[in-house]
Amino acid sequence: MEGQDKKKRTGTVVGELKSRKAAPNKINVIVEILGAGEEKARQYRVGYDPKVKGPIPDVPKAVKAANIGDRVEIDWVEGEGYNITKFQVLKKTDKKDDK
Repeated sequence: MEGQDKKKRTGTVVGELKSRKAAPNKINVIVEILGAGEEKARQYRVGYDPKVKGPIPDVPKAVKAANIGDRVEIDWVEGEGYNITKFQVLKKTDKKDDK
């Protein structure tokens, strides 16, 4: 059939970190992020890096350091669900400092 080697979908999400838990394998981390304009949080996990045969280095540490309620930005790729390839906490903007 044609189209068997479809490109994997990718994207960037900015939203609020709603929850974080260890994956069943105790190695990976699963988070729920409520994206801007979305009604329901989506579940994401740290992406797999075949070079290290495990989660992408540095991403689990960043995910674990984030606080629930933080505004975050992630890049993801579709695999077994949505896999995080980049994770960062966005700085809070203090409206008083904008003067």
